[in-house]
Amino acid sequence: MPLGPAFLRAELMPNWARWARRPLGLALLGLCSFSQKPFLSAAAGAGASLPLEELCRLHLRFGGDASVWENNPMPQRASSGGTISALSVQIPALERLQPFLRRPKAQIFDLGFGSGVMAAMCLAASEAGATVVGVDLADKVSVATRNMLLKDGPFTPFNEEQFSFLGGDAFEYLKRWKAEGKTFDVVYAGCSFDPNTEQLKLFLGQMKPDGAAVFNLGNLGMQGMYFVADKGKTCELLMRVNFMMAESPLTPRGKESIPLDPLRLGQWIRENVFADKEL
Repeated sequence: MPLGPAFLRAELMPNWARWARRPLGLALLGLCSFSQKPFLSAAAGAGASLPLEELCRLHLRFGGDASVWENNPMPQRASSGGTISALSVQIPALERLQPFLRRPKAQIFDLGFGSGVMAAMCLAASEAGATVVGVDLADKVSVATRNMLLKDGPFTPFNEEQFSFLGGDAFEYLKRWKAEGKTFDVVYAGCSFDPNTEQLKLFLGQMKPDGAAVFNLGNLGMQGMYFVADKGKTCELLMRVNFMMAESPLTPRGKESIPLDPLRLGQWIRENVFADKEL
């Protein structure tokens, strides 16, 4: 089977202004090392309408950490058998994606679903009729499906018509969907794209022009987690990260490097992804 994206859990530094000025790569892979206070202010702000208590319980049920307040280091593998990111990664992403998740019948793409927890939390934050498609390595499909069908957790079991987990190379699916004209309201990635490849272009190319994305970009030790909307006119650095890299023989390294600065990155997205797309 061809290599798919490498989807192991990610860790971060938070997105608050005093942290954003620091060099990238301050977080160690497999460790989460920052003060609780910046995150608490965010949880009480823009994300206040999220059902935080229930999302914490859902995350725990999928094998992750139990509370955004604890923010403890986590192993790369969840106790459920899949890979998982900390709540401190996922809640800020949900905060920014929430308006797009709540569109009628929102269509969501989760690249690197691991344990399935982010797919579950996106559905939990969405309106009725939302659906999520995820792609990861084939051995994650049964784990994530089992977690989605748990009967004793918050929001679960999810209806099997709400989600579809696919095994294989995500970039192969993205190229196929481009040919088919399939696009999504929300696209989310749980790994980091190599800025010297076409990975980000392929990923964002399947986002609707009026949709939104959260993704990670950069090489090990120099990565950021970004929120993008309005065809790149909105491009925000959410936090500093050190994620495992996406890998695929379909996206070899090239010479041109995508900028990591959010202003320049937004311009790059407008010129390279959405220049020929109209709402």
